[in-house]
Amino acid sequence: MNNFPLGDMPLPAPFWLFTTLLLLIFFLHLISMWFLIGSLILGVIEIAKNKINWKESKSIRYLPIIMALVMNLGVPPLLFLQVLYPPFFFSSSIIIAVPWLIVFLLLMTSYGLIYAARYGAKENWQAITFLVLSAIVAIAISFFFSNNMSLMIKPEYWQDLYSYKQNGLNLYPNLPEVVSRWLWVLSAALIAGAALLNRSKFWAIPSALISVGALISYKTFLKPEVLNSPLVQIGSGVDIALAVLLIVLIFIPIQNEKLQRGLLFGWVALKGIAVVTIRHGIRIASLDPIYQLDKLPMHLQPYLLSIFLISVVIGVVVLAWLHIKGRKGLSI
Repeated sequence: MNNFPLGDMPLPAPFWLFTTLLLLIFFLHLISMWFLIGSLILGVIEIAKNKINWKESKSIRYLPIIMALVMNLGVPPLLFLQVLYPPFFFSSSIIIAVPWLIVFLLLMTSYGLIYAARYGAKENWQAITFLVLSAIVAIAISFFFSNNMSLMIKPEYWQDLYSYKQNGLNLYPNLPEVVSRWLWVLSAALIAGAALLNRSKFWAIPSALISVGALISYKTFLKPEVLNSPLVQIGSGVDIALAVLLIVLIFIPIQNEKLQRGLLFGWVALKGIAVVTIRHGIRIASLDPIYQLDKLPMHLQPYLLSIFLISVVIGVVVLAWLHIKGRKGLSI
């Protein structure tokens, strides 16, 4: 029996449907976030080295589209978390209320700075300034997200944190743990940006090293029952194997540029699957003793479910249309 019951708010559809949608859309959000942060960092380096004028920078042309994808794909996973884990998600969000609420303002700031670089900059140094500020803000947002997601699965911290400080200015109390988790999740950003912008594949080296180091560090903070979770064990093995594979890929001479980029994009996708698997495994193993998803009450609502699924299809079609139109506008 759940220690955190939903009371009179049964799920309108099976829990596995919401879980599947949560993981799928978060996967897409994660990939787009890597492209965003990687493109911001590599775009700044490219322009700062005076290798290219800001008007000709591929990263600046891509960034508004990528940011739109990050924002639109970032909202649904939060909504599904509210449906599946309301006692946990709401509690952690209240405890770190101030950092969590300013995420919206920071997001608008980062988005605005990207548009300022794309359409408002007159010189290279102005574009660099806007992109650096946007990158700092975007990375700060990801750090606040890691804090909330870490605190969400640690209800044993809630009482002490809330008793100590009730003004909503808390962050996750174990800084080394949340930083290692945060760096591990972000580690693929550099190689994702390099693949998208067709930059040196040697950006794979820092991506792989950060990934392995941060994951090993993060796992030292996990409880034995979490480490023994099959999803965590399998995902961790795959994640480390992918880091090794990435290092191998950069030393394999590949003359075909499209094949090389395709391999890097494929690696980014596999890395995304590994990260989503491990995160889900950690969440399930941490909360299962007190909160089992399969025990949540359900009252199937076919009409509501049909409207939802139709909305999903429409959303996918709209995103595809925006992608096509966006690619046509990249040269403007």
